[in-house]
Amino acid sequence: MTIFSSAFADVPLTDQSITERVFAGLIDRPDDVVLTDGPTGRTMTTAAFMDQVKRLAGGLTQAGFGAGHTVALMAPNIPEYCVIFHAVAWAGGTITTLNPTYTAPEIKHQLADSQAELLITIPDFVGTAQEAAGDIGVIAIGSPEFLGLMGDPINAQVPVDLDKHTVVLPYSSGTTGLPKGVMLSHRNLVANCDQIIAAGAFGKARLRQAFCRSSISMV
Repeated sequence: MTIFSSAFADVPLTDQSITERVFAGLIDRPDDVVLTDGPTGRTMTTAAFMDQVKRLAGGLTQAGFGAGHTVALMAPNIPEYCVIFHAVAWAGGTITTLNPTYTAPEIKHQLADSQAELLITIPDFVGTAQEAAGDIGVIAIGSPEFLGLMGDPINAQVPVDLDKHTVVLPYSSGTTGLPKGVMLSHRNLVANCDQIIAAGAFGKARLRQAFCRSSISMV
């Protein structure tokens, strides 16, 4: 049997949740811009990002969508995508991400299969989302309902089993039938981030942020 080994050294596992890992790289530079919306030029600083994550986590928890619950997110690459993703993770929940181009039947399948209890999207997609959601609540980013979800901040990660808790449930492309959920833990995501950072030899001067599941942005 032939065994293929990586040319890179082993990477120590970081004993943190994905959001703790992201925050650890940002906390010492509160005024840095960490998120930029390309089409509009809208920006978000580290301080604003971390504050919104903690307050949205608190609001979701107060509304009954915290630890042990699944929130669906269907949105393009905008700053709020990162806020929502990490707020759900920070609150101890599970987030399932939907392709914004999905049709109502495709959305309906994923919502049912993932057992999502809330769908957050953008105003342009609300009609399709509501058609698919049935009794599941639909909230548009930027709406009064969304802003109303900002509650008292949760200042520390809600405890979860880093190895076993499914923090994100993306769906496959469905090449062998309907799309299927891929259960990813905090450990999965953090290990992936650490591998990328180590392989790229990114120092603090170059590493901007660990972003959502596995992407990083550099300056």
